[in-house]
Amino acid sequence: ATTEIYTLSLHDALPICRGYIVKARLSQALDAAALAAAPYADDTVKLQATFENYFDANFPSDFMGADITLATPVIENNGTMVTVAASATVSTTLMYVLGTETMSVSAMAEVTRLVTPLDVVVSIDTTGSMGSSDGSGTRLTSAKAAANVLVDKLFGAETESENLQIGLVPWSAAVNVAYRGVDYDSDFNQEIGGLWYTNNSPVPFTTEPDDDWVGCAYARYTDNGDDDDADHLLYDADVGGVTWDSWEPMPRRVIYPGNGSLYTVRCPDWGISPLTGTKATTTAAIGELDDPEGTTTIAQGLVWAWRTLMPGDPFNEASTKSNLRRAIVIMTDGLNTSSFRDAYRGDLNTSEMDDRLEAVAAQVKATGIDIYVVEYHVETNLMKSVASATTAPYYFHADNAADLEAAFDKIGTELSELRVSK
Repeated sequence: ATTEIYTLSLHDALPICRGYIVKARLSQALDAAALAAAPYADDTVKLQATFENYFDANFPSDFMGADITLATPVIENNGTMVTVAASATVSTTLMYVLGTETMSVSAMAEVTRLVTPLDVVVSIDTTGSMGSSDGSGTRLTSAKAAANVLVDKLFGAETESENLQIGLVPWSAAVNVAYRGVDYDSDFNQEIGGLWYTNNSPVPFTTEPDDDWVGCAYARYTDNGDDDDADHLLYDADVGGVTWDSWEPMPRRVIYPGNGSLYTVRCPDWGISPLTGTKATTTAAIGELDDPEGTTTIAQGLVWAWRTLMPGDPFNEASTKSNLRRAIVIMTDGLNTSSFRDAYRGDLNTSEMDDRLEAVAAQVKATGIDIYVVEYHVETNLMKSVASATTAPYYFHADNAADLEAAFDKIGTELSELRVSK
């Protein structure tokens, strides 16, 4: 008997190795392109362009002479899954004697959006400067468009979601703590346990709101020089011997200390839109914002966004799912401005208002909430310190409407939390 030994020559192995190298590079390029493109599942044109751009950047056209064919991305499961695929033809010049001139390899990648539940509150500056011209509209017009970009990105193809809730808190010199769209009727005011409640707000008040109350509340702050304030705290609190279990309603008109005359308070016309999983409710609330006015009290915009976001009174629409992620997106175009018509009654100068804002931000972040900041036509170290990080995706500075939309789009992408699933 004889034994035959078969061996693979180097000339035979080289083309096969080239095929493996091309396939590996193909897979890597697809993974990168799929992750970049998947956030645009609601815009097939942008998805296709992004997919091709990222693939080309990761798989050079001259790589090992491969001839590439890209399949059109497939969108499934209401835009939460994107599948991409590609094939490559590789020349096998060293195997021509065997009659094989080319070999083909292929790869695919599937990207799915994680189903981590998310509650997010968008806190929008509606101060007077937001009425400034901004191209074809106003700064507020641009902010509304950008906020809708975020909403579209988060909801994707869904109109109702079990794993996403979005709320809206407009603010200026103060926050209107009434429910959006519910008119106040003083005939329904009730005193319960020594506190007053209205028909259009879940917030308890220390005194009965006036018949012409327009919805705003003073900050839980006393200008007495003592550390006994709770304007930066979430729930009921005992601070420095003072019990804070309610808020004082802002009257419709207040006295100007300079001349004793009455002036209308700067209370936003729009109340708080609580967390909801219905896209149309959120977009309608954004669409209603108009005719901005008032000075800038950023701390109140942030703290009431926090109270809207968290479970427990006064606003209690938050999800209770164990793996829930919470975030606040706050946008402003200005610096803190003191006024006798603001939530602090003008008792704080701008430096003190900055300190109160930083105190609120520290409390918010201590509860595990991500704060995303977008500054429009202004850039400050203060707001960078408020954000969860001083750079993107947590902090953005925008100079124009396009920048503003890009910032909200990037925040939406980050919150979507994409991952490669296959």
